[in-house]
Amino acid sequence: MEAHVSGVPDLVSGIMLLILVASFTAMLGTRLPRLPFTIALVLVGVLVEAAAPYTPLLAALADFRLTPELVLFVFLPTLVFESAHNLSVRRLQENILPVLILAVPGLLISTAVIGGIFYLFGVFDLIVCLLLGAILSATDPVAVISLFKQLGVPERLNVLVEGESLLNDATSLVLATLLIGIALSGEFSGSMVLAGIGDFLWVFFGGSLTGALLAFVACRLLGRIDALPAVEISLTTVLAYGSFIVAEHGLHVSGIMAVVAAGLVMGSYGRSMVSPGAERYLHEFWEYAAWLANALIFLLVGMELELLTYWQSLDLIGLVVVAMLVSRALVVFGLVPQLARLPDSAPVSRAYQMVMYWGGLRGAIAIAIVLSLPDFAARDTLIAVVMGAVLFTLVVQGLSIELLVKKLGLDLPEFAERLAQQEAELHAKEFSLASIDRLERGEFFSRRVATRLRDDAEQQISRLTGDIDELELRMSDEEAGRILSLRTLSREKTRYDELFRRGLIGPWAFRELTHNVEQQLDDAKHYGKLPGAAYRHAPLHLALMRLLRILGGVPLLGRLVEQRQYIQVMRDYDVSWARHRAAGSVLGNLDEIAAENGISGTIAERLRVVYQRVSTQMQREIEQVSENYPEFVEAAQERLGQRLLLISAQDAIDRVSELGIVQHGVADAIKRQHESELRAIQRSDLSHFLEIGPSELLNKVPMFAELAPEEFAAIIPGLRKRNFPKGERVIRQGGRGDSLFMIARGIVSVVDAAGDNELVQLFPGDCFGEAALLHGTPRNASVYAVTPCSLYELSQQDWREVCRRHPNIEAAIESIDRQRKEEGVNGR
Repeated sequence: MEAHVSGVPDLVSGIMLLILVASFTAMLGTRLPRLPFTIALVLVGVLVEAAAPYTPLLAALADFRLTPELVLFVFLPTLVFESAHNLSVRRLQENILPVLILAVPGLLISTAVIGGIFYLFGVFDLIVCLLLGAILSATDPVAVISLFKQLGVPERLNVLVEGESLLNDATSLVLATLLIGIALSGEFSGSMVLAGIGDFLWVFFGGSLTGALLAFVACRLLGRIDALPAVEISLTTVLAYGSFIVAEHGLHVSGIMAVVAAGLVMGSYGRSMVSPGAERYLHEFWEYAAWLANALIFLLVGMELELLTYWQSLDLIGLVVVAMLVSRALVVFGLVPQLARLPDSAPVSRAYQMVMYWGGLRGAIAIAIVLSLPDFAARDTLIAVVMGAVLFTLVVQGLSIELLVKKLGLDLPEFAERLAQQEAELHAKEFSLASIDRLERGEFFSRRVATRLRDDAEQQISRLTGDIDELELRMSDEEAGRILSLRTLSREKTRYDELFRRGLIGPWAFRELTHNVEQQLDDAKHYGKLPGAAYRHAPLHLALMRLLRILGGVPLLGRLVEQRQYIQVMRDYDVSWARHRAAGSVLGNLDEIAAENGISGTIAERLRVVYQRVSTQMQREIEQVSENYPEFVEAAQERLGQRLLLISAQDAIDRVSELGIVQHGVADAIKRQHESELRAIQRSDLSHFLEIGPSELLNKVPMFAELAPEEFAAIIPGLRKRNFPKGERVIRQGGRGDSLFMIARGIVSVVDAAGDNELVQLFPGDCFGEAALLHGTPRNASVYAVTPCSLYELSQQDWREVCRRHPNIEAAIESIDRQRKEEGVNGR
């Protein structure tokens, strides 16, 4: 779409014509369902280019050309950002190692194989051959991802394919840029290779960091915007294009990698910053933007094709096709089976490997790179070869991928899906039958018409009922467990949706809970696993918690770490409360769900035990938080009440608006005000209700209760606050620590040497470690945080100074020491 046109009117007319042609092609595609949309666009583009000089209506398109700037600056940021934004970041974290293996070593293997084959045939110099390999090693998964969504494949497989594509796009672009520099310089040496590797790492990770930082800034801005969807969508648009420009031209790092990182951050952390009313619009906007960019780029590819040139380069195109197929086979059939050896990795079946192999199409990235090549001897030949290879993958592989899926039997729904489809149709027909009765009573049509419609509906209901009964008779215990698991997990997920919509849980808890239940749904559907009581945190979250524990010892960062730990306490409370409510909902409906699906009581009892365990465990955690942080729980309940009142008020405004009591504009203004108030409540900080000062703590510790005010104040300067997350070890048996710990918030457990036998639990106001403080003896037991804990530590050095000034405090500690020796749990 290069600006060879005569002016703005021609430019606008050409763009509108392209959009119109793309829309008509999409409409035509509904009549030809077997023809992939991208392939149809390429073919239509060829026809448009041929007809443009002779058709006045298409004359405005005669000078439109696909340029590298257009692909890189207009199309790619949209396509990459939308894909990254919708990718499951939690799943990507869990599969980051296999994704990186496919995206980086896999791409390098593919580059070497394609380049090596061309070099063996003496077509180009080695560097040019490797450059061709790098250009054609980036895959475009549009067709295969679309098929995967239709087939309902395991989510992990989706993540592997889409994650590989996202990262190898950036890897391919960076590698090709480095090889272009070497090709133009005409020099190749070991030092250049080392320098190239350094440049590669800098460009790749520098782009990632740039995009992530810009995305965090954008998220903070979004958090300050109240119910303005247009502004929020505009900010994400600026982020997508701005991150590419800043990285590529400002910092000279990978712009594509910056967009990938920005999209991933916005799709995870940013979702909680976007107002609820804007989230749906945001999704629809980027879905349309990606559709439009994808449509225009392939339409322009078709207009760019010069069939005569490709005919003249047919031998090279044939060679590159063979090289691509060989390299893709080595990556998929060589690397993918090895991924199952990684921790927590399920194997990918041979059938799905075949789909990954044949679905490795080439698209926008390859076109953008080859068109952006500087002018050198092999440029025109490379363009012809790359465009021919892209055309082959689109037409031959794209048209045959669905046939391959059917040949492998992947298009056949599983037992659980067939039963679910039949039940959904049955419920729909039963609802339709009830509607006929209502319409007949309302005299919308005659009794004869109603009778005929009713007879048809009853026949279909009878047929569906028979099909369902037949399926249930053939249902194995394994299938019964799978179906009941899917039903109960769906019920649990629905409950989380409801709690979030009503404002009863925050966005972080909703995302975590939804991901956990979706992961269990995936495991139940594809691997037959029953739901479990365990709750799996995201790997990034666990890494952050470990980092906070390390940073907690840095004096200048102590307050920041403490605040972040308080936030996590609030989030964990949300999660526990929601899981308790969801488990109760499942338990209350479990018998009904099992009976509806003809499933025996034995399987239902197994699931009942799981959800009862969840309910009991969550109830215990809620009670522990209530006991340890009563002020926080009260404040959280008050905030929850305020949100419920505002949501009820919004529902009332909707009703009076529908009745015409107030105008829609007035109702919208009131609702926007309510949205602002809801966001303000959501942003309110409750962390100060979790804090406890040393004075409050010392009042709780019995041995300090009788101290005089000046003695009480003497201890406070020597106390150092420590925070421990749930499950963290506070002291280790055999350790040489010399500090006393006083529990401000939370519960700790004292365990024996084996770690299996709990000696005693200690609560707020209790202390431990007095023997080490007094005598410097090694710890003879370990102490773990049962709940998130706030402790105050008093070191031996500070203790001696306090005792020197106040001898009666030392006597009190020694008394406790003697008492615990008698109880047999001393020396901690």
